[in-house]
Amino acid sequence: MLCASACLATMSALVKHLGNDLPITELMFLRCLVALPILLGFVLLGAKPLVVKARGTLLIRSILGTFAMYCFYYSLIHMPLADCIFIGRTQPLILALLAPFVVGEKAPRLAWISICLGLVGTACVIKPSMAWSSGAWAALAGACAAAMAHLLIRKLNRTDSPTVIVFNFTFLLALYSGVASVNKFISPTPIQWLHILAISIFASSGQYLLTKAYSLDRAPLVAAASYSSVILSIIYGYFFWNETVSVSSLFGAVLIIVGGLILLSNNRDHA
Repeated sequence: MLCASACLATMSALVKHLGNDLPITELMFLRCLVALPILLGFVLLGAKPLVVKARGTLLIRSILGTFAMYCFYYSLIHMPLADCIFIGRTQPLILALLAPFVVGEKAPRLAWISICLGLVGTACVIKPSMAWSSGAWAALAGACAAAMAHLLIRKLNRTDSPTVIVFNFTFLLALYSGVASVNKFISPTPIQWLHILAISIFASSGQYLLTKAYSLDRAPLVAAASYSSVILSIIYGYFFWNETVSVSSLFGAVLIIVGGLILLSNNRDHA
């Protein structure tokens, strides 16, 4: 999940860079279009089935995932990167609350401590004082949808391999976004194609690592590790959008790291 968070944070920065020049649905479609042949190759090389067994669960996961992605891309374009990532970090709390009902998993006490430290840390890092704009509401709605989608990934992992799950989700996402972008398609420039290729690589890698993470441990524990993306988003914000890092931001980063260490210690004790 740490590696997945790094990939997805990098993808987020690239989307923010391109978001003012290309429609959101087109970015989603082109990202999937580039990734599909690569993912298909991995499925065939691994002699895996092309379609998941739990098709109904996959369909719901794809709808939730598509909605979450659109909301996330929208908020990236209309908000500062760090603020967007902060609101997205409400996802582990939502996930921990829903996990007992969706996948029958309760968060251990130490996982809750880690999640709370992460939330306090991100609050110190971001110092959220923004008005609740359309971008902020979109980010929160996306976090809710993503939490449900991640829990369904946990269910899918019980019957299917991560490679097949990611391939099927990417195919459905390409279908949905392709239909939505037909009437407003803008031909990308060569430089934009390079950025789209990078977005696709980081997004697909992040999706695979995220799916694999949920196959290896309990959903609330895995989700808590996603706080690492906050630190990377601040680094990107500083270098590319002139976002400064204050003393409170550094203190928040310490809280996030402490929460991660508690989480890792809990996993080691249960190994």
